Amino acid sequence: MPFIAVNSSNGFDMANNTRYATEAEADSRAREILNQFPTAQVFTAQLLKDYSAKVTVTAKTPAEPVSDASADTPSA
Repeated sequence: MPFIAVNSSNGFDMANNTRYATEAEADSRAREILNQFPTAQVFTAQLLKDYSAKVTVTAKTPAEPVSDASADTPSA
């Protein structure tokens, strides 16, 4: 299972998405982060499951609206 080192003090840190093959590699990265940012909250974790999703967006020209004139004319 891959491991990660997460800097929870900076959710935008792209390094949070880096997967390491061993716990030692993740630990080394966590220590590097702490050397650079001593006040950071850093943890390592083992990934048990990896989820992903895919979204498809399509666009098309809307149909012409139906005229309401027929609704205004009383039927006999």
